[in-house]
Amino acid sequence: MIDSTAAVTVMNDEDLISTTRELARKSNGVEADLLLYLGEIDARKIYRERASPSMIAFCMREFNFSEGAAFNRITVARAARKLPAMLDALRSGAVHLTGLRLLIPHLNEENHEKILAQAAGKSKREIEELAASLAPKPPVPDAVRKLPGRGLALVAPGETAAPPRPPSRQERRPVIAPLSAETYEIRFTGSRTFRDKLRQAQDLLRHRVPNGELAEVFDKALDVLIAKVLKERFAVGRKPRQATPQGPVASCSREAPDSMKRDVYERDGGRCAFVDEQGNRCPETGCLEFDHVEGYAQTHVHDAKTSRLLCRTHNQLSAEQLYGRAFMERFRRERKEAKAARVARPGASSQEPLL
Repeated sequence: MIDSTAAVTVMNDEDLISTTRELARKSNGVEADLLLYLGEIDARKIYRERASPSMIAFCMREFNFSEGAAFNRITVARAARKLPAMLDALRSGAVHLTGLRLLIPHLNEENHEKILAQAAGKSKREIEELAASLAPKPPVPDAVRKLPGRGLALVAPGETAAPPRPPSRQERRPVIAPLSAETYEIRFTGSRTFRDKLRQAQDLLRHRVPNGELAEVFDKALDVLIAKVLKERFAVGRKPRQATPQGPVASCSREAPDSMKRDVYERDGGRCAFVDEQGNRCPETGCLEFDHVEGYAQTHVHDAKTSRLLCRTHNQLSAEQLYGRAFMERFRRERKEAKAARVARPGASSQEPLL
């Protein structure tokens, strides 16, 4: 048997990306052709002659599709028989299969080309927002209700509590779903302690939010939280206790001075500053860390001009490029072992080596 992985393991990075891009392009074409054929099978109702009660059941048995994959493909295939441009959008890679399924209720002969163009290159979440702007839904009422054996979900006054039943998988998952171009339904499960804090916050804000509307309470709470975290992590909004020197600062502490944190955060726009060779910048705004381009362990200097914000992934990549992958893998392993030892011996030193 030929080992199909052998060729992949010896490819250089550029060849690997190029080949994968070509495979992705071909897969879009194959998927579009598959939908074309599925649509024809469905139109002829051939599944009835193959002892299947439905097209979904036929696809699950005949092609080993999962129920979800069968539903998505059949739904899009049926719509594409009326609007063939959908298959063109899929074949070109402009709009993915899930995006097409989300857009189907909003497409017709007059608008489909315009909407497909608007959806080109967008993620599932962005297409959900586009769909919501095309067919806005009214705001949902505030609701806090008890889930059987679970926590509490965010019921409006006067609403009758539903009979106890096990929470569905959908109820257990957080939901952030667009209702219109400017409004969202937000739903999640919290503990009784969380509910008590929410009630207290509503009571404390009665002079500003008389009806205790949850959206306003959360909006004000998030303003305070965001300002607090920005101050703690990036010194944004923190007043200096004393004048801090500008420019490079030599220090034996890895903790950067507030002035540098603030300057780097504001300059990089609170976003990972990594840019690849094609000029694409990383979009990550979470798990941001300060990276000393020249390596703090080598310079022991904090300087905004030679520092940048990187997400954890690209900070690790930067460290591997500077110190070598083997060194960083050993460093991470030793740090993990040291942490495990501190947990086992609570009185042990918490100091870690600095990079």
